[in-house]
Amino acid sequence: METGMLKKTLILCAAAVLAAAVHSAAADAPVNALLVVPSETAFNKKFQDFLDKNGAKLLHSHPPSVFIGVIPPELDKQLKEKFGAEVYRDKVDDWASFARYGENAVYAVNAWNKGFQEDPPAAPLVISTRVQKAGRKGDTLKLVWNEVMKARAYRLQISQDETFDAVLLETVVQRSQYSLVPAFWKEGVYFWRVAGLMTLNTGETVEGGFSQPYSFAVSKPSAAPGPKLGAPQLPEKTRVKGRPLAWPAPAAFKYYRLQLAETADFAAPLLDVFTDTCTYKLSGLPVKWGEPYYMRVMGSDGASAGDWSRVSEVVVESPGQIVNDMKKIRRRK
Repeated sequence: METGMLKKTLILCAAAVLAAAVHSAAADAPVNALLVVPSETAFNKKFQDFLDKNGAKLLHSHPPSVFIGVIPPELDKQLKEKFGAEVYRDKVDDWASFARYGENAVYAVNAWNKGFQEDPPAAPLVISTRVQKAGRKGDTLKLVWNEVMKARAYRLQISQDETFDAVLLETVVQRSQYSLVPAFWKEGVYFWRVAGLMTLNTGETVEGGFSQPYSFAVSKPSAAPGPKLGAPQLPEKTRVKGRPLAWPAPAAFKYYRLQLAETADFAAPLLDVFTDTCTYKLSGLPVKWGEPYYMRVMGSDGASAGDWSRVSEVVVESPGQIVNDMKKIRRRK
């Protein structure tokens, strides 16, 4: 009896530890299946090998029995026959059948069902029309808006005209705020607006309406021009797996502008952000695994900006499969 209880405890502990890691690595990735398995099966090596060999990935863990991920439809029958697993493809209406698997299973169904809601997120409301100063020395500006229900990310646009006929900056951000560094901008008045983005289980993105436009001004104190700044040095190609984008940090730079795009001409950047570190996390952004993207970085000393770096090809690799974390239990002799 004690051995059985210990084994069950180890399964739950292993699942709980892995749940956070898997969810973080795969946040907002397209999924197509809700999987229910016996608790002892999830971390069984034969089960894991079967998923690996057949191109299936469990991306979100709701221990001990429920997972959400990408499973080829032709595996449904084999999973049921070999491992006693049940695969759900559509919205789940019978919540009661999941209650016996525990509270985590109910949360899993709720998360799964949200991916079928096709109503777009509501337009965000700007928390304050007064742009906040931020950063360690107060030399950055922060745009803030309210979080929108169902929105997993936001599309931000900045323009010099209130009609947004010519957009100077467009980017997707995960949080409901955006920081920019005036050193990268010319003096003047700018307008900004933001819309919520929702990702369905199919991977399709549904976009809500834009907020009302609001403005901010950039003004710079007069100062003698300093030495001409160069450009950060980026490798020709890089691969990223489970870690942020990163680049060398020359001593001359205090801030960076990072762009990530699907094309090397950066005509429509997916990401256009400012940071005071030489890294940037991609979690929560609509980046496809294994697809080539293009990245470039510009540096600033806080007063003026340098040149763009060379264009670097970036491939974001898929997060790893849930590993078998079960420990063998040995009886004392």
